[in-house]
Amino acid sequence: MNIYTLRITILSACIWGCLIASSQQRERFAGLHLDFHAGASDSGIGKTFTFEMIDSMMRIIQPDFIQVDCKGHPGISSYPTKVGNAAPAFAKDIMKIWREVTARYKVPLYAHYSGIWDNQALRLHPHWARYTADGKPHENATSLFSAYADSLLIPQLKELAVDYKLDGIWVDGDCWVLGTDYAPAAKAAFTKATGISAIPQKPGEPHFFEWMEFHRKAFRDYITKYANAVHKVAPQFKVTSNWSFSSMMPEPVNIPVDYLSGDVAGSNSLYSSAFESRCLALQGKPWDLMSWSFAWKNNSKATKSVAQLQQEAAEVLAQGGGFQTYWQQNNDGSPEPYQFRKMAEIIRFCNERKAYTFKGQSVPQIGLLYATYAWKRYETNSLYTAHHQEALKGVLNILLDSRLPVDILMDHQLPGKLQQYPVLVIPEWEHIDPSIRIQLIEYVNNGGNLLVIGANAVKDFKNELGIHITDATKQQTGLFAGFNNRIVLAHTDFLPVAASASAIKKGIQLTADDWRFATGNCLASVQPYGKGKIAGIYMNMGNFYNGNQNPLFRELATDVIKEMVPSFLSVVEGSEKIHQVITRKNGRLYIHLINTGGPHNNPNVLVYDEVAALKKIQVKVALPKKPAAVLLQPGNIAAEQHYANGKLDITIPELNIYSIIEISE
Repeated sequence: MNIYTLRITILSACIWGCLIASSQQRERFAGLHLDFHAGASDSGIGKTFTFEMIDSMMRIIQPDFIQVDCKGHPGISSYPTKVGNAAPAFAKDIMKIWREVTARYKVPLYAHYSGIWDNQALRLHPHWARYTADGKPHENATSLFSAYADSLLIPQLKELAVDYKLDGIWVDGDCWVLGTDYAPAAKAAFTKATGISAIPQKPGEPHFFEWMEFHRKAFRDYITKYANAVHKVAPQFKVTSNWSFSSMMPEPVNIPVDYLSGDVAGSNSLYSSAFESRCLALQGKPWDLMSWSFAWKNNSKATKSVAQLQQEAAEVLAQGGGFQTYWQQNNDGSPEPYQFRKMAEIIRFCNERKAYTFKGQSVPQIGLLYATYAWKRYETNSLYTAHHQEALKGVLNILLDSRLPVDILMDHQLPGKLQQYPVLVIPEWEHIDPSIRIQLIEYVNNGGNLLVIGANAVKDFKNELGIHITDATKQQTGLFAGFNNRIVLAHTDFLPVAASASAIKKGIQLTADDWRFATGNCLASVQPYGKGKIAGIYMNMGNFYNGNQNPLFRELATDVIKEMVPSFLSVVEGSEKIHQVITRKNGRLYIHLINTGGPHNNPNVLVYDEVAALKKIQVKVALPKKPAAVLLQPGNIAAEQHYANGKLDITIPELNIYSIIEISE
C-alpha cells in the first residue's frame, strides 16, 4: 500500500467513524422496522436491493432510526455472517449497504435478531435445546444453560457492532419464547441454587413457584450476559430484548438494557397500544412501541390505512414514547417502494407532535395497579408472557373509554408515587402483596381513595369496605346488573354483599330484565375510611367489557370514582370516542385528546380508511390562575377559551385523529 492509498484509507475511516458517531446522537423517536425472517432456501438475497433504492427511501421517509432484518426465527442470517448461520448465497451484502446509506443520512441503524428462538442452531446443535417436562428437546427454543449464547449469539452481536458498525440490536423471540427448562444442566443449576432436588413438573406441585422464579432470574442473567459482552467491545451499542420489562415482564429494570420496546400485533391495536404504552411509560428507560403496518386475522392480511396507524401512534406518543411501524421486506431483502408514502406520512405525523409529547411526564390522576406479586402466583406455566392480563386490560379500557386519565403502576413503582394519585384502582387482582396492601390502607387512611374491583378481589378488603358477604361468589352467573336506568345481563362473577349503613350504595342486582325484580344486593359501595374513602365493585368487569362494551359498566365505574373524587384536573365532554392523557413537559401542561372512532375492535373489519371527526369537544381544566397562553397543537392555533373562578373552558371545534392542548401556566 502506497502512502497516498494509506492516507485515503485513513481519511475514509475517519469520515466513516464520524458518520457512525453522528448517527448515534439521534434519538429513537419516529422509526421503521423491516424484517423478513430469511430461510434456508433464500439464496438470492440482494438481487434487487440497491444503494439507490435505500437512498431514495431515506430521502422520502426521513426516519429517526431504522431496524432491519439480520436473523429471524428460522435462524438464517440475511447477511454474510462469518460467525453465524448465513443464507446459502448472496447477490450483495445488504447489511453493508444499509449501513452505508443510513450513515450518509446520520440515521442510527439497528438489527432485528431472533434470540432464544433459533431453528437452525437447534438443527446443527440439538443439545442446545430447552427440554420439556417429558424430557424431549424443544424444536424452536434454545436453553439458557447451553453454549448457544457464548457460541453464536454473542459472537454475532459483536460482529454487528464492530465489523458492521451498527448502532444497536432489537432482540426478538426472547421473553415470550422462554419456558421452564428440564435439561440436565438446568435442573442441576436449580438444585445448586436452591437446595431443592425434587424438580416440580407442573403448577400446583411443591416448589413450583421457586422453579418459575429460578427461570426468570436465569433469563435476566442471560440478557445481562449478552448485553455486557457487546457493551465491552462497543460501549455505545444499544441493546434491548423485545418486551423486556413491559406488560409481559412487570418488574423493575435491573439489568443493562439501553431501551425498552415491543411490537403490537394482532387486531384492535389501538387498545393494545394504549395498554402497552402505560406499562412502559413509568419504567424509567427510553422506550418505544412498534405497530405492525398490516392487520392479520381470519387468515387474511392487508396493509392498515394511515388513519389506523396514526391512531395507534397517538396512544404511544401521548405517553411520552417513541413510535415505529413494522413493514415486511421481500425475500431478497429489498423493501417495498410502494409503501414509502405511507411510511413517510406516519413519520411526519409523529414529528409534528414530538415537541409536545416525547419524554413528557404523566400528571398523576388515576393509578391502575399491575400487581406483579399476584400475576406471578397464578397457576400457569407461563414465565414472561401476556397471561392473566385480560381483567387489567378491560378495566383500563372502561376507564379510558370514560375519558379518564389513567396510569398503570406496577408493584415496584408504588413507593414514593402512591400518594401522588387522587385515586388508585385494583382491577380484579386476588391476594396482592401483603406489604402493598398495608401501604394502600395507609394511603386511604391518610386521605387517599381506593377502588377495589372484582368478586374475589374485594374479599381481601371486606373489613375496610364495611361489607358482610351474604353468599358465595356466583361464578359466570347470568347477572342482571341495573344502574342509571340501564340493565345488562352479564355472564360474569358476582359477590352478594350487604354494605354498612354508612356506605353509599351504587347499582342493584336484579333477578330478571325488569326493575320490579330488584334484590337487596348492591353492585358497588363507597365507604369512608380514615381521612379517605374505599370503594368496592362486587362483580368482575374486565373480561366481560373486552368482548361486550357497554355504557352501564363505564357509568357505574365513573359514578363510584366521582363519589370519591368529584373532578380531576381535566374533564372532557362532547363524545364517548375520546381517550385523554395529561402530561407536563418543559414547564407546560398538555391535554392529549385521541379520537378512538373507527371499527378497530370490530372482529369483522380487517382495515378501515376513515375516522370521522368529532365536533365541539369541551375540555374543562382546573387552574389556580388564568394561563398565559392556550394553543392547539400541532399548528400553534389559538384555542377558543374562557377562564373564570379557577376553571379554564376550552372548545375544540373539530378533533380528527390526535390534538394536543398546550397550556402555558
